[in-house]
Amino acid sequence: MNKFNRLKSAIISGAVAMSALAAPLSAVSPSLTANAADNDNYAKLLQYSLYFYDANMCGNNSDCALTWRGNCHTNDVVPGGFHDAGDHVMFGQPQGYAASTLGWSYYEFKDAYDSTGQTAHLKVITDKFAKFFRDATELNGNTVSRVLIEKGEGNTDHNYWGAPETQGDRGRMLWTTGGAANVTAEYAAALAANYVNFGNADDLKYAKALYEFSKKDKSFYSAGTFYDAHWTGSDDELAWAAGWLYLATKDQSYLNDLKGCPTAYSVHSWESVQLGAAILKGEITGDWGSAAELSKFSGNNYYFANEWGSARHNATAQLCSLVAAKYNKADSSWAKGQMEYLTGDKAFANGQKHCLVVGFKPDSSKNPHHRAASPDVGASKENDGQNNKYLLVGALCGGPLDANGTYKDIRSDYQGNEVAIDYNAGFVGAAAGLYHFYKTGSTVSQIEGVKKIYSGSGATVTPGNNTTTTTTTKPNPGNNTTTTTVYNPGNTPSNDDDVVLEGSKLGAKTEEGDDGAINNVAEFAHNGAKSVTLYLKVNSNDTEVSGGFGTWNGKWLQEEFSGVKVNSDKTVSIDYNIPSDAGSTIKAMVWWPHDDGVTIEKVVLHKSASSSSGTNKTTTTKPTTTQPRVTTTISNPGSSSSSSDGYEIKPNKKVTYSALGDDERMIGFSYKDFDIPSNAKITEVQVDISANKNIGKYVGQFGTSTTDSANGYWAMGDEITQSISGNSGTITWKVPSDIASIIQTEYGGEIKFGVWWIDCDDFTIDAVRLKTGSSSSNVTTTRVTTTTTRTTTKETTTTTRTTTTTAPNKELDAKLLGDANCDNQVDLSDVVLIMQALANPNKYGINGSDRTHMTEQGQANADVHKRGNGVTSNDALAIQLKLLNVISSLPVDQV
Repeated sequence: MNKFNRLKSAIISGAVAMSALAAPLSAVSPSLTANAADNDNYAKLLQYSLYFYDANMCGNNSDCALTWRGNCHTNDVVPGGFHDAGDHVMFGQPQGYAASTLGWSYYEFKDAYDSTGQTAHLKVITDKFAKFFRDATELNGNTVSRVLIEKGEGNTDHNYWGAPETQGDRGRMLWTTGGAANVTAEYAAALAANYVNFGNADDLKYAKALYEFSKKDKSFYSAGTFYDAHWTGSDDELAWAAGWLYLATKDQSYLNDLKGCPTAYSVHSWESVQLGAAILKGEITGDWGSAAELSKFSGNNYYFANEWGSARHNATAQLCSLVAAKYNKADSSWAKGQMEYLTGDKAFANGQKHCLVVGFKPDSSKNPHHRAASPDVGASKENDGQNNKYLLVGALCGGPLDANGTYKDIRSDYQGNEVAIDYNAGFVGAAAGLYHFYKTGSTVSQIEGVKKIYSGSGATVTPGNNTTTTTTTKPNPGNNTTTTTVYNPGNTPSNDDDVVLEGSKLGAKTEEGDDGAINNVAEFAHNGAKSVTLYLKVNSNDTEVSGGFGTWNGKWLQEEFSGVKVNSDKTVSIDYNIPSDAGSTIKAMVWWPHDDGVTIEKVVLHKSASSSSGTNKTTTTKPTTTQPRVTTTISNPGSSSSSSDGYEIKPNKKVTYSALGDDERMIGFSYKDFDIPSNAKITEVQVDISANKNIGKYVGQFGTSTTDSANGYWAMGDEITQSISGNSGTITWKVPSDIASIIQTEYGGEIKFGVWWIDCDDFTIDAVRLKTGSSSSNVTTTRVTTTTTRTTTKETTTTTRTTTTTAPNKELDAKLLGDANCDNQVDLSDVVLIMQALANPNKYGINGSDRTHMTEQGQANADVHKRGNGVTSNDALAIQLKLLNVISSLPVDQV
C-alpha cells in the first residue's frame, strides 16, 4: 500500500462522525477527521472539564482518576458526594444542581460524549452523585422520612486550609424532614436524569419518592450566606424535577407539573433552574414561551451576569443556547464566540486575554482558590507568589469581576478565582454541545497528575498464534467489508471436553461501534460447538452489562443481551446457543460498560446447547444504548416481484420509546436484508408492532435513502397518524409514486421508520414488510430535488420543519476551488461546513448569504472531487488532503 492510501486510511479510521450534526430526518454522511488547534479543540475541552469532579470527590475515592487524591471524610454519617468548591463542606442544593445539569448535558449531547470517549467518565461522576443522594435519603417503603442536605459547617470548614484527606471529622450533619424542597427536588431531578441516561431502577425509585416529599412542603432552605435561595424559592426546582420524571416515566401528571414552570428571566444556575425547566418544557411540548432568557444570548460582547463566578454563568448560558440551537431556537455560533473568551482566544473589552480553564493551555490559570490543589500553601495575599502544588485539571475559574475582563490568577481572590462543582457543570455541557455542533479537536493520552485517561481511542489487544484471517461483512454494512482476525480452536469439541479460549487464544480486541463508543469484542470459529459461554470481568462500578452475539451466514444474525447483573466478585457469564444455520465465525460483543470498563476473560465452547441459555439474557433495550441496533433473524418469503409479494424481515426489536432521544427516533433497515431484486419498485411498507398494553396512537414518518455517492438521495413521505386498538397492529406507508419510481435497491441504502409519538412506553418491531409492484428496470435514477416536511406531534403542540436538499447550480463557475464558505480562502472551516451541510441541510444548506451556510456559490466552489457530480463527503476529504499537502491541487478524480 502506498503512502497516499495509508494516509487516507488513517484519516477515515480515526474519523469523527459528522452525522450527529444532522436533524433526525437528515441523510447520514460519512465520517471525516477534523483536526483543530486548542482554540476550538472541543474534544479536549470536554475531556479536561470532567476531571475537576475527580478533584472534588469525597468519601471512598477508588474511582478517582487523579494521582494526588485519596479517600477522605469516610467517617461521615453518610459518606460520599462531592466537596462544594475550594473547600470541603457539602451543600445539597449545588450538589443536586451540578448532578442534574451534568445529566442534562449527556441527555442532549450524548453523541459528543460517546464520540470522544467521555461517557464512562461522566457515568462514574453522576453515579457517585446518585449514590450519595440515595444514601442521604431515608425511605420507609416509598415514603421519605428525612434527607441529609448538608455536611460540615461553612464557616468552620473555611477555617481549615489543607488536604481533605487529613481534615478529620467534620461533625455537623444537617437533616430535613420537610421544608427544603429546593434541595430535595434537585436531588430528585438528578436521580431522574441519571435514570433516563443510564437506567438504574433505584435512581427512579428514589427520584419519585423525593419528588412527592418535596411537593408536600414546598418551603425552601437557604444555607446562610453561602447559598441564599430566597429569590426563586422552590417552584423552579419542582418543575425541573417534574420534567426529568416525565422523561423517565411518560406520566402525564409530571408533564402537567412541568407545564406550570415559572417564566425564566435569568440564566440556569444553582439558585434558579427556571431556564432549564423552560427548555425541557419547550422540547417536550413545543411551547418555548417560558424560556424568555434565551433572547439575551446574542451579540459579541462577553456575556456577564454576575461579578461572582461570571465565567460559570457565561458557560451555562452557552449550554442553554446550544440545547436551544438543536431545536432552531438559538444559534450555536454565539456559544462558540463566548467560549473563545473562556479559553483565552478572544480579548475582553480591556484588551486582556485569559484562559480560565486550568491546564488546558500553557498560559492557562494555574492558581485557583482550592485547598486540595494547594494543601501546603494558604490563600493569604503574601502567598500569591507560590504556585499551587497540584494541577487542578479542567477546573473553570470564577472569571472576570466585570464585563471589561478584570481578572487575576491569584489564589487569594476567592471571588474571581475560586472553582466549584456548579461552575463546571454548565461548562462541561457547553464543551459537549460545541463538540456536538462542530466536531473539532481530539482527546489527549497524557495529562499531568492524571492516572486514568478517558479518551476517544481504546487499546487493541494483539491476538496470539493459531489464528486465521477471514473477511466478514459487518452487520447491516452496505458494501463495506472489514478484515478481522478470528481464532480457530482447530478441533470440534469432543463428547467429554469443552474448548476454552483465553489469553492469546481468545484474541479479544476493541473496536469503535456505530455510536462512537469503544466496545470489547472477540471473534472465533465455533467448529461445530452447540453453545458458548462468555466470561467477563467488570472493572467499573456498573451493576449490569449489555451486548450481543452475532454470526454471518449471508445475512447477519444477532441476539442481544442487556440488564445482565454483575456478580459480587465483578464477574459475569452469558450463555449463547449457536444457531443451527450459523456461519463459521461467532462474534461476541460487549456494548456496556465501554472501553476498559470491562474485560473479556475467556470464551468456552460447549458440545451441547446450554440448558440455562436465556436466563442471563433479555431483549429489553437499555437507555444507555445510543443507537437502535437492528437486524436479527431474516426470512424471505418469495423471490418474484409481483404486487402481491412481500419481502420481510423479523427483527424482534424492542424499542423503549421513553428512552429515545430525538436523534434516535428514525430506525433504519437495510434493503439488503430483504433480498429484493435490484429493479424492484417498492409500493408499500408495513411495520408490525406489539406491546404488553394498548398501543394507542402512532405518529411518525417513513423515509428512504440510497448509498450511491453520485446519485444518492433522501426522500420522505408525509407524516402518518394511525390508531392501533389492542396490543398489536400494523403501521402502513403507501409509498408515493414519485418516491417509488426512484427507489433502486442496487445502491444499497435503507428504509427508515420514524416514531415521533406513540402512546405506549415501549413496543416490539415484530416484522418489516416491503410490498413491490411491477419492475422499474427502465427507470433512470438521477439526483433529485426533494422537499420534505416533518411535523412533530407531542400532546397537542405541532412543530413543522422543512428540509430541502438540492443539486448544485452547474451554471455557476467556481471562484476559488475548495472555498465552501466563500471567505476567499481554503482552510478547515470549509471542510467542516461541507460536512455540516451534508448532515443537516436544513441548518447549513442553501439558506442565506453568510458564511455559516452553503450558498450556491459555495457549492460551486466545494465541488472539487469528480467536478460536476455535486457536493459529497469526498469533496471534504479532498480539501483536507490538499491542506495536508498530500495532493498538490484541486480538483481531483480520486481520494
